Amino acid sequence: MSDSRFDAMRWNTLSSRTIIKDRWVNLRADDCQMADGTRIAPFYVNEMPDFVVVAAVTEDGKFLMIYQYRHAVDKVILEIPAGCVEPGEEMEAAAARELLEETGYEASGIQFLGKMAPNASCMSSYAWCYLAVGARRKGRQELDETEEIAVALMTEEEVRKALRDGQVEQAVHVGALYWALEALDKG
Repeated sequence: MSDSRFDAMRWNTLSSRTIIKDRWVNLRADDCQMADGTRIAPFYVNEMPDFVVVAAVTEDGKFLMIYQYRHAVDKVILEIPAGCVEPGEEMEAAAARELLEETGYEASGIQFLGKMAPNASCMSSYAWCYLAVGARRKGRQELDETEEIAVALMTEEEVRKALRDGQVEQAVHVGALYWALEALDKG
């Protein structure tokens, strides 16, 4: 949503340069100027691809949760399936693919819940959140070489408790689960 009342708040980018770009990071440094003339240099932006996050519910009403090691926080945490969108891939197709790859399940229906910026202060990516319903096991997990994922089936009440108790730590996953629960409540 764009609102012209706030156009004056936009920074003017005077220059931009790539600091590092590899498989995992695309960090640029921008030299910027605010409307009042204040200069901010450098301002770092991590240009990441958009990604999908999938709250999936099985045919018998269980949530497909996963446990995965996250090195930045040095622990295994409770999450939902998620992953980057491939170039040219449709968001919904990416959601279905990530669900299948990370859990071995496919869904009979996928509903878009919303998109959010995980960290708009320094990252360019958006998380596209989906609810997958009627999920059933199709086959084995097909994990990336850097993934090791354990699948867990949880009841709705167990998921609600995990959210209340702070057991789901990834902010985007928390938001997606709350959106999914709201969508399911509306039925």
